[in-house]
Amino acid sequence: MKVHLDCVQCNLRQALEAARLVTTDVNVQKTIVLKSLEVLSKYDSYTTSPEMGSAVHEVVKECTGNEDPYKKVKKDAIKIAHDVYPAMKRFVEAEDDRLLAALEVSAVGNLLDAGVYGDMRTVDLEAMLKGELTKGLGLGDIEVLREELQHAETVVIIGDNAGETVLDRILISEIKNVSGEGVSIFYGVRSVPMINDATAEDAIASGLDQDATIVSTGSTVPGLILDKADPKFLKLYREADVVISKGQGNYETLSDSAGRTVYFLLKAKCKAVAGDIGVKTGEYVLVRK
Repeated sequence: MKVHLDCVQCNLRQALEAARLVTTDVNVQKTIVLKSLEVLSKYDSYTTSPEMGSAVHEVVKECTGNEDPYKKVKKDAIKIAHDVYPAMKRFVEAEDDRLLAALEVSAVGNLLDAGVYGDMRTVDLEAMLKGELTKGLGLGDIEVLREELQHAETVVIIGDNAGETVLDRILISEIKNVSGEGVSIFYGVRSVPMINDATAEDAIASGLDQDATIVSTGSTVPGLILDKADPKFLKLYREADVVISKGQGNYETLSDSAGRTVYFLLKAKCKAVAGDIGVKTGEYVLVRK
């Protein structure tokens, strides 16, 4: 998906937010903003918004010496998600269509995105998630997915933010119910800290290593660029029977260059992504491309 002008202001907002997470020194914050403006002035040199975002967040790391500005936010998001996990698990297990319910829970887990919504630690997450679950999935390719999962031996999930990895455990459990316990499930994470996206360390903290094999995608941006992916992950990605991609960043980097069928599961959080998919801003979607 191509870069939109709206991505510029969004990335500048993230730069200032990240700067304020790391330091109270206004001069450092000012330096980060000004250097970020230099990066953003090269708008035409970026293929996707996540590549632009990565360059901006590298400015934050360089100016503060902090390689993981969102570390505490991620840790807290994982804790919050652990707190609501039992309620979300009960919700899924009470539904007639448990796979659909698990997909909905996984999709609303996409709300745990500090890059878009800021610090989620002051939010009543359980109440928010329950409210969001009433919205359902706007575009649903679930029956095709269900059929493919019934015959799948290998499934790859490309993760997004750290907090939602906890709720993705519920989805993985329901995939195993459909595919059988013999299915191999791999969960792709970022290879370095980037905003609040999940790394292997974050996924292990969520307990996800108990349910799937955690693999690094090789990505250093808040998305997945295939020609820069780790060769081992790329082989898994290409050979998997089913690939499920979580979140906007992965959609923005993969939607035009996936090279195979991918199920994109996300909340369309901005007008640019919603317009590209063909839904309203704020809708949850499962779309097969």
